[in-house]
Order: sequence, then C-alpha cells, then structure tokens
Amino acid sequence: MSQVFSSLFSDPRLAVAAAAAVIGLFFGILSESSQLCLFGGLREARDGKPSRLAAYFIAVLASLAATQALIAYADIDLSASVYLAVASAIPGIVTGGLIFGFGAALTRGCAGRLTVLAASGNLRALTVIIVLGLAAYATMRGILAPLRLPIEAIAKPATAAQDIVTAAGLNASARIVLAAGALALALALFRFAGAFRTFASLAVGGLVAAGWGASAILGDDGLEKLQPWTATFVAPLANGLQYLMTFTGAKIDFGIAFVGGVMIGALVSSIAGGRFRLHSFESPRQTLRYLLGAVMMGFGGVLALGCTTGQGFAGVSVLAPASFAAIASIAAGMWAGLLYDARKTAGAITPAGAALKA
Repeated sequence: MSQVFSSLFSDPRLAVAAAAAVIGLFFGILSESSQLCLFGGLREARDGKPSRLAAYFIAVLASLAATQALIAYADIDLSASVYLAVASAIPGIVTGGLIFGFGAALTRGCAGRLTVLAASGNLRALTVIIVLGLAAYATMRGILAPLRLPIEAIAKPATAAQDIVTAAGLNASARIVLAAGALALALALFRFAGAFRTFASLAVGGLVAAGWGASAILGDDGLEKLQPWTATFVAPLANGLQYLMTFTGAKIDFGIAFVGGVMIGALVSSIAGGRFRLHSFESPRQTLRYLLGAVMMGFGGVLALGCTTGQGFAGVSVLAPASFAAIASIAAGMWAGLLYDARKTAGAITPAGAALKA
C-alpha cells in the first residue's frame, strides 16, 4: 500500500488522475440524485417547471464563483487550459454548439447526463456515449477530421484569447467581487430550484473548482507541468474508449479518471436511491434517432470544444469568451430540437398526419 501512495505522489499524472476519480465520484452522485442537465431543464421549463433549469444555472454560477475565488486566493494560473490556450473561432464554436445541442435533443440528454444514465442502467444512454466517444475521436483524429478543419478555419484568430478579467486589466480583487456577485445570483435562484437541487448545484460548482486546483497543483512537480483540466465529457469519452482498448500502452489523464469516477458515483447513487433500472431501445426507428444524435454530439462537441459541462461549467468558470457563445449556441440547438419534436408530434396527431403515417 505504501508503494501505491509513493507512486501516486511521485508521478503527477497518477496524482491528478486519483484526484479526478474522487471528484468524479462525488460529481456522479450529485448529478444522478439531482438530475442535473441543461436539456432536461429546458424541456421542463417549456412546460412551466423551472427547477432543473435553475439548478443548471446555479451550477454554472457556482463554478464561476468558486474558480474565480480559487484563482484570486491561491494564485493559480489556468491560462494553459484548453478554453484559453486554444485559438477558438467563434463561427466554429457556434456551429459546433448548434450541432451538439440538436443532437442532444435527439438523444434526450447532454453528454454528462447520458453518462450518468448509462451508469444507472439505461442501455440507450450507454449506446449513445459509446457512439459519441467514437464520433468525437473520429472528429479529432480520424475520418471526420476533414469535415471539422474547414469549419474551424473560418475567421480563426491568430492567438488564443485571454480570460475576460485579465483582458480587461483587472486585479485579483475584481475576481473576488465577481465571485461574490455570481454566488449571490446563484443563491437568488434558490426559490426556483429548491433546497436539495440548490445544494447539489453549489457542490458541483465547488467540484469544478476542485478539479482546476487539483490538476494545476498536483500536475506541477517542478519538472513536469500538466495542462490544467476539470469536469468535461466529450474528449474524455473519446480518450476513455482509446484507453480501454490500449490500456497497457496508454496513460490515464484527468478526463478519463473523472468520467470513470462519475460512472461509479452515479451507479452507487442510483442503487442507493432505488433508481437503477435497465432500459433499452423501443424500436429500430428510435435506435436510428439516438445513433444520429450521438454522432452529432460527438462531432459538434469537438467543434464547440466541449459540452454543457465542459463549456458551461469549466469554460465559463475561467471566463473564456468563447465559452459564453458555446453554451448559448448549445442551448439554441437544444431548443430547436424541442421545437422540431413538438412540431413532429403535433403533425402526427392531426387527421392529415395520421393518414400520412398510415
């Protein structure tokens, strides 16, 4: 046992992965028990039930507050994170967000929610996250990459963006004020989300900041400095599949360990709460719909540099300018998918729709 701990603390990659697994474990428990999901929130808000949507935005604001406080007090540099270090073209981000969002509507959930559902016995969700991971990997390094590159090249900036506070030339005090304001706004949404979902969302925000802190501190041993990461799903699902297939020659990272922890946490939570149930596809038509949505989410998620967790929690928490465009476009894509479903359902129950269906 002492050799295991010695290895963990001597290898920054293993130390970061261990921390990520623990953070993912609690993230999975909180997400499963509170049903945290932007798509689910939008769908229920359309029907006059704002609780889940409010809970999602509480988590966004809590992630922002906790991360900005961490940067200010611990003087942690997150400029090397993918949301700030990669030169992101807004047209590509928005295009990817719209594609991802519509795909999420087709599969009835975003990447994080589907990962949680997969661990809770939903075989539809398990199929989706596997296909999503394959599509994301093919988009990053495989057969779908030629489709991605021209879109990313549109108006691509020459250099990466700074976070909003740094770009404005403000100091650490501004981050504290911003964190306090974000936390106050999050608490103001309590009346819509309810006590438990507010607590869960605030805790999720803390876990996002914990991810940044763990990867930045444990990932820097003076000789090696790993890129800082926190909660996200699209790239980790893709890399996780590769890791499972090439285990003996692969290295674990924050994202892979985080997703593994999320699935274990969601499994434990669903069993403890009596919510673990096996579900599968109802028809070939539904299967095709979910497979199409999974491919769209994998492709769009890579273009958008993340999902409702990666861009919504992690990207917004470091005030990456493109992240705000990403989450807005993802929400727009989801809303378009909801409208598409509503129109399709309305057409199916009309006499003309029934005749056409027959």
